[in-house]
Amino acid sequence: MGEPATILVIDDDPQVRGVFRRLLERDGFHTVGAEDGVRGIAAFRSAPPDAVLLDLRMPEMDGLEVLTVLVGESPETPVIVSSGAGTMKDAVEALRRGAWDFVTKPVTDPELLNHSVERALEKARLRRQNSDYRKHLEQTNRVLAEALGELRADQQGARLLQMHLLPRDGLALGPYTARRRLFPSRMLSGDFVDYFPLGGQHAAFYVADVSGHGAASAFVTAILTTLVDKYRQGHAQSSDNTVLDPPELLARLDRDLTALSLSQHVTAFYGVLDLGNERLRFANAGLFPFPLVADEAGVTALEAAGRPLGLPGRAGFSAGERPFPRSARLLATTDGVLELGPERPNREKREALAALFQRTDDLDGIIAGLGLAEGASLRDDVALLYLRGEAAHV
Repeated sequence: MGEPATILVIDDDPQVRGVFRRLLERDGFHTVGAEDGVRGIAAFRSAPPDAVLLDLRMPEMDGLEVLTVLVGESPETPVIVSSGAGTMKDAVEALRRGAWDFVTKPVTDPELLNHSVERALEKARLRRQNSDYRKHLEQTNRVLAEALGELRADQQGARLLQMHLLPRDGLALGPYTARRRLFPSRMLSGDFVDYFPLGGQHAAFYVADVSGHGAASAFVTAILTTLVDKYRQGHAQSSDNTVLDPPELLARLDRDLTALSLSQHVTAFYGVLDLGNERLRFANAGLFPFPLVADEAGVTALEAAGRPLGLPGRAGFSAGERPFPRSARLLATTDGVLELGPERPNREKREALAALFQRTDDLDGIIAGLGLAEGASLRDDVALLYLRGEAAHV
């Protein structure tokens, strides 16, 4: 449990000041008192409080003057003014000058005082949270701008940057372990893989394939990671649950990418794991072949249609849900795997991939079975995401 909020009570009447402090301390707040405006400003500067309860009628320095100083020095600190029935005009003026709320004296209902303070503190907390969120996005945008500059200036540096954006290979997501590999057909890849925890109860992952090849497609993967990060931060900082809702997240990414008027479109598969209940929710935006899940019942394809992101049209994104116990494994790939090996029907290649997945319980074995190798000449980019529960076995 955190420290109690500190409320600075500025009032020249010792009896009123004492009543306010007792009521606030009874509700769990820590209070500091000041008997006039000058001492109140000094106390505010020496130990900034979480909120201020300010009397409007005081000798030497009027409450409105004090308010102007406090708002000017710390506009993010809530100031609640207290006024008698005959000073309502001053209370309105105080609100115009930046006061957050007002309470009337004498206090006939202590709950109204508590409600006013709690509401002001909550509003201040949300403002700080939104400010932190904006700063994070600005920093992300600066990083992205720098990254894009490197992308245009130096292909090798851009490849290193793209590799840096990938999640750590072998990252633990609760009782599951996530692994990934990216094999570009050129210096830069239009395929991408990401996975991340979402608090202690959930984790998410996605595989994306941007149309085209080279720097232009890699540029879109960088944009996509930034957009997904925006929704991750929204969940962490403002309880926006979009990132927990696969079809809704794809719908929002579709709008975001469409608004950028990019020439590329993106196929993507997005999944959310409920770690406690061992269930998987997913949605697909045209990624093919469909991801595979292996469990006691065998290998199953997560068939879910849907149009790619960034293409015109009204079609939605197919979604599904299924158990995903700790004994299960998942393999998601981009369509570059269908370009590997000799020419034969896609159906046969998908069946061969499912058979390889069923008999091979690690990503390196799957890569070897596909004949992939670093630096190999490929007709298309290939990305692989492998998710394994701690009790998985072949």
